[in-house]
Amino acid sequence: MKSVMKKIYFLTIMILTFSCQDFVEKQPYDIITDATVIQDEESAKGAILGMYSNFQDGNQYGNFIIAVPGVLSDELIHSGSFPTVAEMDQNEVIPTNVNIRNIWASHYTGIYIANTVLERIGTITIDPTLKSQLQGEALFGRALFHFNLANLFGGVPLAKETNLDVLRSISRATLAETFDFIISDLNQAATLLAGVDHGSNADNKNRATDWAAKALLARVHLYKGDLVTAGTYANEVINSGKFSLEANYMDIFGGNASSESIFQIFSSTNDQNGAAFWFRVDGRYEYAPSTEFQNAIEAGDVRAAVIDTQSGKVAAAKYVDVGTGTDQSIVLRLAEMYLIRAEANLGAIQADNDVNTIRSRAKLGNKTNVTLDDILQERFIELSFEGHRWHDLVRTNKVSTVMSVINPLTWGSNDVLMPIPQYEIDQNPSLKGFQNPGY
Repeated sequence: MKSVMKKIYFLTIMILTFSCQDFVEKQPYDIITDATVIQDEESAKGAILGMYSNFQDGNQYGNFIIAVPGVLSDELIHSGSFPTVAEMDQNEVIPTNVNIRNIWASHYTGIYIANTVLERIGTITIDPTLKSQLQGEALFGRALFHFNLANLFGGVPLAKETNLDVLRSISRATLAETFDFIISDLNQAATLLAGVDHGSNADNKNRATDWAAKALLARVHLYKGDLVTAGTYANEVINSGKFSLEANYMDIFGGNASSESIFQIFSSTNDQNGAAFWFRVDGRYEYAPSTEFQNAIEAGDVRAAVIDTQSGKVAAAKYVDVGTGTDQSIVLRLAEMYLIRAEANLGAIQADNDVNTIRSRAKLGNKTNVTLDDILQERFIELSFEGHRWHDLVRTNKVSTVMSVINPLTWGSNDVLMPIPQYEIDQNPSLKGFQNPGY
């Protein structure tokens, strides 16, 4: 994990230049190995904000974590010029792909920050309530970082500490072990964050809460295949009364704290999100909605507004602020909870009701006796360009059926997982011989 440590030093300088308005009242720190960095309450607060800033990185929710699951699947096509993205579009990713390496490194940088908070917060004088809150936020972040990695690579090294000698030689966990670790962190986070109020509606969307932890638990259990537990958590979030569906679908997105949003990534004119730049024609236009996605939108569906035409080119329209980068990438929102609860209750009226709640807002007619395919169709359109499609195809074992049609000459069953970056294998002896099949 040398690349992770190198990136930590570079990001120290970069993140210390950010100013994040109301969300970041204190300066965010990326963490270096000097044990004196977290030495009081103020530096502890700055460290946790550094963790949130890491989520905004272009290798995470500023680009790749929302775009890669689209371009790997039938949701997006590669409309730009980067050959590393073209590899993803053709399902021909190689272990030296620099984007894959950067996704890996960026996430482990975030994990390192979270672990630094967890380790050092016990060594300073701090209000016990604040200590619990920051621990809960760090655990939530560590879980989400590991979860994003697991969805692309399968079982990954579980980074539980900041000791560099350990991190340089840590071995891969199995996918089951990885999920168990993530769930344990989220359970602890939900307990530690119970009742925490970050002070404003916007801050409660941009920082981890117990509801964000429970919503993520619903998704993790869904991906794990534990539908009963997934449905239980989704039901709890829905019935909490803390969130409500927006009346108008496109009002969810942009720079505002939507009533539907459970957790989203902060951005501002001073701390910008690059998503719009990558998706828009007036930006780089590296990705475009696929023909398959466009054809999947039913006649009369108001969610067709997620695509528009610029200069004769079709573009995704959920991220629009190319100039100042104030779009806030949504990680968790209420509509997903309805669709998770529906999937957990297939065959029951609850599934019909939940799917039709989502369809009603889209101005579409009701469905009866909904199937898994019906739910995946709703997820395809409802959650488009938010980083879900590839993972939905993989977890439901439909990816080969879909992608063998999209890329008949290049698709192979081993493409279901991304390769472990070759650089990481070269640096870590414990990863040698544990590359994903087919690479």
